[in-house]
Amino acid sequence: MSIHFNNDIQERFIPVAYEELLQATLKHFSFENPDKYERFASLLRSYYHAQFHPLLLELKALYFPFNPDADTLSTQELTHEEYEGIKSQLVSKIRPLLNDANYEELTQKSLSKALNETSPYGVDVSVDFDDFEDIVLYFRGEAERKDKRRTLSSLYLKKETLYVRIYRRLFLLIKPKTLDARAKEIMAQEGGDFDKIRKKLSKTTPVLVDSQRCERIYFKLFKDIPQADLNMLFPNTKVKIAMRDKLKIGVTGGGGTAGGAFTLITKLSAAVEPMSLLIALGGFVGVLWRQVKNIFMHQTRYMAALAKNLYFYNLDNNTGVLSYMIDLAEAEESKEALLSYLFLSASKEAISRETLDKQIEDFILKTYKIPMDFEVDDGIEKLLELGIVSEKEGRLHVSNIQEASTLVHEALKRLL
Repeated sequence: MSIHFNNDIQERFIPVAYEELLQATLKHFSFENPDKYERFASLLRSYYHAQFHPLLLELKALYFPFNPDADTLSTQELTHEEYEGIKSQLVSKIRPLLNDANYEELTQKSLSKALNETSPYGVDVSVDFDDFEDIVLYFRGEAERKDKRRTLSSLYLKKETLYVRIYRRLFLLIKPKTLDARAKEIMAQEGGDFDKIRKKLSKTTPVLVDSQRCERIYFKLFKDIPQADLNMLFPNTKVKIAMRDKLKIGVTGGGGTAGGAFTLITKLSAAVEPMSLLIALGGFVGVLWRQVKNIFMHQTRYMAALAKNLYFYNLDNNTGVLSYMIDLAEAEESKEALLSYLFLSASKEAISRETLDKQIEDFILKTYKIPMDFEVDDGIEKLLELGIVSEKEGRLHVSNIQEASTLVHEALKRLL
């Protein structure tokens, strides 16, 4: 199995570690006194770490009332309106964080397209999205994975190459509805008794939350998710057998059952004693049981595939996702500022944003064979905020390495 970036799509994400990017850029320009640039890079990373740390603490505090993994006590009791207010603040801060980490929101069009596809693993699943109050999906990195599998076209005699479109990273935020809210919706749509509907939901849909207890928000982070398998990430997934497999089981099951029925009729017509009748009947029941067992075994194999895929895809959950995303945002912000400064510093004359953008994108393409859409405006704005760069008549003027390091150091002290 191998994974390749989709070179037809230019993404904002810089798929190179901060230290590796620093060393590659220093080697590219052969700066004198590279240790000064390494110190600058260290100060820059420390600055963004100090800048994002308060946000992490704030996000954890906002998330506490919704955290399903919380193991600390609280006497605070919130009303539904208070929950809604805190949730609104939490989501409003999560979205900019994901943007800083260079994630893209998964549009409704892309989601609908993916949900209509059949999983390459043969797992066909359905999700009732009406069970959720909020769903937020972001991804980073579209790629193509090459798998080897036995297929019907080769009569399962040899493995063929299959190309599976995947998301390298996928963020999921879901907030289930309460039992009361979902029961009222169903009662309004279909009629019926509220208490009976609520009782049934509590047994069949455990993802729904008892509003008298608490509210829940789940954060999930996955890697290398096939685009056709987005359904399997939701906690209320129901596994179905794909239509082609239903036909296969129906043909073999129907043939076996018909054969068993024919045998039973033949033996019944010739039966002259009760023992022969019992043996014939037992054989027919055995044929029926074998076909039913085959269907359940097939579904069990699907469930095993689903559990295995989720086990290997999962990267982090809930509070851990917040820390993970903060680290990613720090890294991306640092890389954008670092690349912008190093390329401006290496230029013998003041250049425009467009020229800087092209130089950095060409460098990434030549060095790592990956086309990307560098966010030059973000990189420049960061340097302008630090006072390292000034812009006059469309040209960028940069401070020398000593002045730049001093400015970042002063900015860092103000944050601490």
